[in-house]
Amino acid sequence: EKWRTLCTQHASTFVAAERRSVAIQKSLQELLVTIEVETKPSVKKVGRALDPNYSGEDDDNEGEGKDDDEEEGEDDGVPIQPASALLADLAEKHRLRRRTLMQHSSLLELLELPSLMDACVRSSLYEDALSIAGFANTLERRHLMEGSSSSSSGKVSDKKGDGKNQNDQSQWNKKGDVVAGVVSEIRRREADLRRMLIHRLRQDVTMPQCLEVVTALRRLNGVELERRNNSKRKSSSADHDLEGVHAAMEMRLQVDFLEARDCWIEGGVTKIGSAQAAAVAAASSSSGDKGSSSGTSAQAEQILDGVERYRTRCFEIVTQFLAIFRGSFAPSPSSSSNNHDHSFSLLSMWTARRIQTFLTTLSSNIVTHVNDTATLRDALDAASFFASSMGRVGADFQPMLAPIFEPRLTEMIIGHWHDGLNGMIETLKACRDAGIAGPLFGTETTSNKDGTGRSGNLDGFEIQSSRTPAPPRKLLALPPLARFLNAYLGGLNELRRCLLPGASPAIRSGQSKLVADAKMALQANERAVLTPGLRGE
Repeated sequence: EKWRTLCTQHASTFVAAERRSVAIQKSLQELLVTIEVETKPSVKKVGRALDPNYSGEDDDNEGEGKDDDEEEGEDDGVPIQPASALLADLAEKHRLRRRTLMQHSSLLELLELPSLMDACVRSSLYEDALSIAGFANTLERRHLMEGSSSSSSGKVSDKKGDGKNQNDQSQWNKKGDVVAGVVSEIRRREADLRRMLIHRLRQDVTMPQCLEVVTALRRLNGVELERRNNSKRKSSSADHDLEGVHAAMEMRLQVDFLEARDCWIEGGVTKIGSAQAAAVAAASSSSGDKGSSSGTSAQAEQILDGVERYRTRCFEIVTQFLAIFRGSFAPSPSSSSNNHDHSFSLLSMWTARRIQTFLTTLSSNIVTHVNDTATLRDALDAASFFASSMGRVGADFQPMLAPIFEPRLTEMIIGHWHDGLNGMIETLKACRDAGIAGPLFGTETTSNKDGTGRSGNLDGFEIQSSRTPAPPRKLLALPPLARFLNAYLGGLNELRRCLLPGASPAIRSGQSKLVADAKMALQANERAVLTPGLRGE
């Protein structure tokens, strides 16, 4: 019963094992048949070659008398080489295999070169990666180019082309396929290395790190030039072509450097000095009654911080470019002065574009977030310091700041005056609506004493606490006009914090318009008051 139970439980296993054994036997039989079919002609060839009594006529007679397989019939038509040639061929193949086995470790190292370079690129081992790239050029020069040159010379010398030359050509092609595969993989890793080096320039790097990256990129360009030099060794015109390629590579390296550093500077300014960052900081810092003031101060701090960051990064990039690619401002009389002129022109275009971008961003931030002249003055000082700093590299843009700050200053001052005028007009309108025949009159302003009960005059002399003349106290009898005058004086006080000579004509014209508007408002109020009508409606 136990045996029966076990057989029942494991019946499926027994059936699967039996099926596998049958399948293995069938596959072995097919393999034996295949080996026999493939090796039978070769064995027959070797036997015939080693048989001293063999002759082609005997083979023809046997072929006429026997009807063997189709393969044997086809094989009989192939000419049989002598035994010495067959043995020499076998000995050569055996020697080649032995040499291959002896160089097994070296071949493994050769095939692992792409993976090794990939690991070097990922680990930021630039020197080792560039050494592997140079070794790839050596492999290409020794094995691919020499093989192609020898094959081309063989074709020229042997026009008939026997079987031995064809075998040698096939062996060269096989070797070239392996080496070409390794070299192509290393070329792909070179592209990865270049992308990684340029990506590192998009980060915050110091001057030594930047010099290291640019040196690695130049060595990578040298590897490319060496590869082109190996492929173009025909005439002296190739040298001139290589010189042009080298100049183009150097220019491209400078462009890639400036583009990568552009990404770095734009990322920093977007996070710190942009309008969106200022608005977020203002919203996060605003709370209670002090929300507006704290929000304004936060916006001002963000703008000033953005200007400082932009100045520091622009000056750092210009300094790095001049130290790496140019070295000095004065043009050199040597043959490389043309390249220096090109690099200086490229730097000039980049600097002009960065300054224009900065001025556009600064103008939008000032119009949106600067509402007092003190903050405007701080921003002007920061921008002026930025412009003077860039003047050390020939990019002083102080004259371009006035068209940005002067209209904003004029707008702020005239805005204060218009607020005072609108307040006076609203007060006069409220008085008319209340049925009061004249403007409001302050009764406390008729006495000669101030709020403390002391006399404002001492022995006929008026006490003044400063050089600024005291306002006429009679004006306090007219509160709407006094408030308007306070707004006007407040605008002038704001103007004292940030004096810009270029804004004087616009402010004067605004002042004349303000006086004319105030006169018209008072005349309209007088006509409305003197118009007969019912009181108290």
